[in-house]
Amino acid sequence: MNDRFKDFFEVTGKALKESFAKLNKVYIAFIVILIRAFYQNYRFTGMFSRSMAGGLLNYFIDAAMLCFVAQALRSIIVYGNSGKKSIGNSLSNFLNPILRTVFYTYLLQMMIGTFQSGFSFSLYMLLLVGFEILFSAMLEEVYINGKAGIDAIKSSAKFVCDNIIPYGLFSLIFIIIEVYFSYNFTFQLAFGLEKAAYILLFAIIQLFFYVVRGHMFKYLNDHPYRQRKFMRS
Repeated sequence: MNDRFKDFFEVTGKALKESFAKLNKVYIAFIVILIRAFYQNYRFTGMFSRSMAGGLLNYFIDAAMLCFVAQALRSIIVYGNSGKKSIGNSLSNFLNPILRTVFYTYLLQMMIGTFQSGFSFSLYMLLLVGFEILFSAMLEEVYINGKAGIDAIKSSAKFVCDNIIPYGLFSLIFIIIEVYFSYNFTFQLAFGLEKAAYILLFAIIQLFFYVVRGHMFKYLNDHPYRQRKFMRS
């Protein structure tokens, strides 16, 4: 177990080092993540109808925004550039795989939602957190490994289970922060400068975790635990 935590700090250190080395290349990713953060706030506060048509609209808008996030992150993580020249290809590159993946994610969320009435609140929240952790590598599976749909979801779950300490723990930290910020800027604040500042800060935190997690995924994907353990010895 000690080696597992040693592995966590080593992998996180490498991911942080790679991320800080590319700080001058994250501005495109920050812009698209900030736009998505504002959209998420409006979606949760009822800007769009909660009818079937509104849900369908949210599905396509969310998928389209994830395409731009995926393209910007691939430029940084995989190719080491800002993505300024390729961001216009986001929809053509990722719309199909993202739509398929988000579709199955929504189905799983709906299935989990059916357990809400039968479980206590704490148990239901644990189920939701477990769901978020298992599928936290879904976006990386799409833009790094080229997976889509149910394959991306299954691969994400397997990857997280194989790397539960470095990647799963890091994802859990991000999920806790994300829930805290989402609750505060969505339900506790009326729209204004304070709320805009919260959303801006949240976008910066999201950018940080997305970029570090992307580098972490790439390193873990290329170097299994046994290989990393051997390299440390």
